[in-house]
Amino acid sequence: MFDIAVVGTATEDVFVKASEAKLIEVADADRETTYLALEYGAKVSVESLFLSVGGGSTNTAAGLARMGLRTAAVAKIGEDEEGDRVQTRLQALGIDTSRFVRTAEHCTGLSVILTGFTGDRTILTYRGASSQLSEADLPWDLLQEVPWLFVGSMSGPSAPLFMQLADFAGAHGIKLALNPGGHQLKVGWEKLRPALEHCTVLFVNKQEAYKLTGVEPRRGTADEEEMMRRLHVAGCGTVFVTAGSEGVEASDGQERHSIPAYKAPAVSTVGAGDAFAAGALATLIRGGDIPQAMRIGALNAGSVIQRYGATEGLLTWEMANRQDQECEVGGPCAVRKTEMGEG
Repeated sequence: MFDIAVVGTATEDVFVKASEAKLIEVADADRETTYLALEYGAKVSVESLFLSVGGGSTNTAAGLARMGLRTAAVAKIGEDEEGDRVQTRLQALGIDTSRFVRTAEHCTGLSVILTGFTGDRTILTYRGASSQLSEADLPWDLLQEVPWLFVGSMSGPSAPLFMQLADFAGAHGIKLALNPGGHQLKVGWEKLRPALEHCTVLFVNKQEAYKLTGVEPRRGTADEEEMMRRLHVAGCGTVFVTAGSEGVEASDGQERHSIPAYKAPAVSTVGAGDAFAAGALATLIRGGDIPQAMRIGALNAGSVIQRYGATEGLLTWEMANRQDQECEVGGPCAVRKTEMGEG
């Protein structure tokens, strides 16, 4: 019996460190955008190349398995060497991949992660087989038996499964954790709301939360509370809103919590959000409360950004709890709590 099943994407990641890349910031009346730039036509030297596994859902699955949860993952990969490496690596992390689907029609998905001198990155993505998962590929008998289901970003032909899986979880009393992606955000609030009705735990970053709910990010903490309120009204039980180096906000509809990002030297920020989700969700599944979930999630994310690869720095449950206990009161793991409606 598994504690949780994770459905989503599995890819191979190629990390490319290029400190010669420049950051260019462009601002207008509505937003500021930063671009990672390389000289056009130049031959650019890179410091390192590193292969790892990726895909938001499988990154989260790896984190859940490291936290000691019996985790099954469902994804589609190619019948190629890349797919072999992905499946072998995930199995080594303790994930059950026996429900992976292999196909000769598409290559395993691949992402090239260009990392600049700050540790932030730009990702070039070939989705390949990862976006071809279909209803017929899913092990519905297994999914019906698990107490928790995590569904990550889904795009291309796989996109309709996001709503189907949410409906399935609702119909079978399965606790549902969601991490919607770009396609789900493009679908829009009204079409995505039926999935949110079944959502036990939601993970989104701040930009995604604003876009999804339609709240204008112009009123300080009031707009953050408004977007959380809309997500709760739609049906979400617990909402986590990540904001990179700014930390994380969370709400259960009654109390709002915040925690700063764990201060650590960032080698690469790839997988930080997935590591937070894995740590936070594992804590809730184990019976912990929201403040503990935020601390464990923040520590896990802080560990991951210190190494290349979204799964290389993942903490075990024992490691995360030891670090949590060592944090000083009021220190880097302190969670601030306010009642909904307060500043």
